[in-house]
Amino acid sequence: MPDIHAVSHVIFDFDGLLVDTETCYTEALSRMLKPFGRVFTMEKKAAMMGMKMHDAVVWLIDHEKLREKVTPEEFIKDYVVHLDELLRHGPLKEGADRLVRHLAKHKKIKIFPEIPMAICTGSNTKEYEQKSASHQELWALIPLIVLTGDDPHVKHGKPAPDGYIETIKRFPSPPTDAKHVLVLEDAPNGVKSGLAAGCQVVQVPTGPEPCFRMGAEIDAKITVLTSLVDFDPTVFGLPAYD
Repeated sequence: MPDIHAVSHVIFDFDGLLVDTETCYTEALSRMLKPFGRVFTMEKKAAMMGMKMHDAVVWLIDHEKLREKVTPEEFIKDYVVHLDELLRHGPLKEGADRLVRHLAKHKKIKIFPEIPMAICTGSNTKEYEQKSASHQELWALIPLIVLTGDDPHVKHGKPAPDGYIETIKRFPSPPTDAKHVLVLEDAPNGVKSGLAAGCQVVQVPTGPEPCFRMGAEIDAKITVLTSLVDFDPTVFGLPAYD
């Protein structure tokens, strides 16, 4: 078990942690392959993860032997249309609504001291507007949003700690120490970023492999859950669910 300290501030990642954007990417690629009589599988998705969009599309077209039927540019043009439609209606991850509302509720009724919340995401402004189009009422409960994709004060994205360090600075009442900040993440780079910033980290992995390990050194420093539903606030000194 990692060293656990009482939490005073909570920072959420966005993609894959609060919103199920991975489902949107999978569906968009499935739609693209269907007219060619192909099926998009989790094995193909695993092979493409981490690639830049153009590189991933080139890999997929070559893998499916579609070079004579569609160019990467044609594929991407139609793919981003499907993706935009899907991301604007991306479903929440299970447990996300409950946790955010729970922390916001206790802020209002003052049973516990205020629990400041923030989102720190690698998205830029345009991407975040697209992905946050649904569930606006929920996002309004999180007053601090840091978009590291185009924030001029964040020089390096995850896994560098810049985004989380900047987010901590922007809390109206910053924590006394980063160890009292809880970061919730899904991706390995996000986990590394939170740890590098000195925060406690809970990882809820997403993607083709629902739960994976990151190496003994990192595993010893983080809490890994299969779902936000399994998150127990009391472990971190936060108020219990009703």
